[in-house]
Amino acid sequence: MDLLGLVKEQLTSTIVSKISSFLGESTENTSSALASALPAILGGVMQKASTTQGASDLLNTIRTGGYDGGVLENIDGLLDDVKSTSTLASLGSGLLGNIFGDKLGALSGIIANSSGIKSGSALSLLGLAAPILMNVLGKQVSSQGMSTSGLANLLMNQKDTVKATLPSGIGNILNVGALGDSLGNPKTAVTNAFEEETNNNKPNSWLPWVLLGGLLLGALYYWNSCSNTKESTITQTTNKAVATIDSSSTQVVSSLKKTLSTGVELNFDEQSIENELIRFIEDKSKPVDKTTWFNFRNLRFETGSAVIDSTSMQEVRNIAEILKAYPMINLKIGGYTDNVGKEAANQKLSANRATSVVNALVAMSIDATRLAPEGYGSQFPVASNDTDEGKAQNRRIAVRVTKK
Repeated sequence: MDLLGLVKEQLTSTIVSKISSFLGESTENTSSALASALPAILGGVMQKASTTQGASDLLNTIRTGGYDGGVLENIDGLLDDVKSTSTLASLGSGLLGNIFGDKLGALSGIIANSSGIKSGSALSLLGLAAPILMNVLGKQVSSQGMSTSGLANLLMNQKDTVKATLPSGIGNILNVGALGDSLGNPKTAVTNAFEEETNNNKPNSWLPWVLLGGLLLGALYYWNSCSNTKESTITQTTNKAVATIDSSSTQVVSSLKKTLSTGVELNFDEQSIENELIRFIEDKSKPVDKTTWFNFRNLRFETGSAVIDSTSMQEVRNIAEILKAYPMINLKIGGYTDNVGKEAANQKLSANRATSVVNALVAMSIDATRLAPEGYGSQFPVASNDTDEGKAQNRRIAVRVTKK
C-alpha cells in the first residue's frame, strides 16, 4: 500500500489552489512544497513508530484524536474560509510538535528554501498537510482494524517510497539511513518488537514475573468485584454500561456506550462532559439557564498557547457528534484560567482557547452560528488558586446550553 499516493489523491488541483491562496504563495511553489512536506511528515511518523512505545502512542493518537478519515470527506469545505483553514493548520501544528520536536524549524526552513515559499508559509503548509496524512493513515487503521504491530508494519513498508521522494537535506534531519529499519529487518523486526502478538519469539526473562503480576492483579480485581457487588451493578436504559476500576482507588467507575440518533456510538465515563451534556439535553424538566456549565475533563492546550494538544481531541469530537445528533442545541464555549499573571493576558488567552474549540467544532462540520466563544480569564474559579491542583482545575474549558 502506497500511503503517499493515497494522500496525493486527496490533494486535487482545487485543494492545492485553496492552500496556496491561504498561504499567499503561488500554486507552483505550493505544489513543490507539498511534494517535499508529505514524505517528510510520513518519515517523521515512521520514526515515531520505530519503537514499541512510539508505535503504541501513535495508535492511541489516531484512535483518540479523531484521525479516522472523517476529515477527508470535507477537505474542500474546510479550506473554504480562513477561520476553518487556520483551525486545521493549528491542529496540525500541535501534531507536528509531537513528531519532530525541536527539528520542526529546520524542517520548515529546508522546505521553504527548496520550494521558494516563505518559512512561515512552510510551517502553515506542514500544519495543513499533517492532519490530512494522519486521516489517510487513520482510515487504514480503522477499516482494517489494525493492531499496534499492524500499524508499524504498514509504516515500515513505506521506507523505499519515502527515501526516494525526500528532498536533499531532510534526510539528515530524519536519519534517513535508518528510516524504516529502526527495529531491524522490516519484515521481522516489528514482530520481534511486539512480542505480545507472536508465538515465535523466545520468552524474556522477565515474562514470568509479568504473568505472575497479572495473576495477582486479576485476583485482586476478582476480590474487589465480589466485595462490591452492589456498587458494580450498573443499570442503564438507553445506554450500555461496563464497570471498570478507577486506577487511583477501588471505586467503581461506569463506562458508558451511547448510540446517537445519527447511528454514531460514543464511549465515555459516567462523570464525563458527554454524559452530563446528553442528560441535560434529554431532560425536558431542565430549562436553559446561565449557570449550568459542563467542564471538559481531558482537553489540553500547549503551554501558554491556544493550540489544542492534538492528542486530546476526543472530547471535542464527541461534542461535535452530540451537536449533530441534537441539531436544535446551541452552545456557549467558555474559557477560564488560574490567577497567575496579568488578568488582561489571562482573559485574552481564555478567549483564544474558547475560540480554538469553536473553530475545531466548525472544522468538524458544526455550523458556527450554533457556537459562541467567550473568555472569562481568572473569574469564576471552581477551586482555590492557592494550590497547584486548584489552579489546574481552574484552567478549563466549559460549555453551556443556550438553546434547547
